[in-house]
Amino acid sequence: MGVEVAVEGLTKSFGSTNIWSDVSFTIPNGEVSALLGPSGTGKSVFLKSLIGLLRPERGSIVVDGTDILQCTQRELYEIRKLFGVLFQDGALFGSMDLFDNVAFPLREHTKKSESEIHKIVMDKMELVGLLGAENKLPGEISGGMRKRAGLARALVLNPEILLCDEPDSGLDPVRTAYLSQLILDINAQIDCTV
Repeated sequence: MGVEVAVEGLTKSFGSTNIWSDVSFTIPNGEVSALLGPSGTGKSVFLKSLIGLLRPERGSIVVDGTDILQCTQRELYEIRKLFGVLFQDGALFGSMDLFDNVAFPLREHTKKSESEIHKIVMDKMELVGLLGAENKLPGEISGGMRKRAGLARALVLNPEILLCDEPDSGLDPVRTAYLSQLILDINAQIDCTV
């Protein structure tokens, strides 16, 4: 399970500032990989490039056999369905409770019934240890819980690839260790590329 992501000769600049230059590597399918570097070195730029939100000047990004820099918009839309993304701040809607936040991608991208959606959301809430918190608003819970809710939402469409943008930012060492272990446990259970 999970799909391989191969980057070849990736070069990305903003104006005269070079972010990446001729970068090549492969993220193996089904494995957990980490991209490390100081602030401002292009980690988030790389993740945004992987899902086609930013366009590098040169190189290729091959996801499941398709170069997303050469494919059509329709193909890119289909490739994006392979991804679940945990954004740095959780990126939850403040006016929605956790249940509706996690259910959002299902309602937006599938034709599932509300009863199917309820089962899937509750399964994912349980997976991330948030069962019982589904009626809380993001502003009523801790940063660690918001990250886990964001993780549940990232997993709700059963992605082949889970991208995490600084999942531990803003968390204390105990919550960082908990979230890191949770991501490893989820990878072992659902066998996606992380």
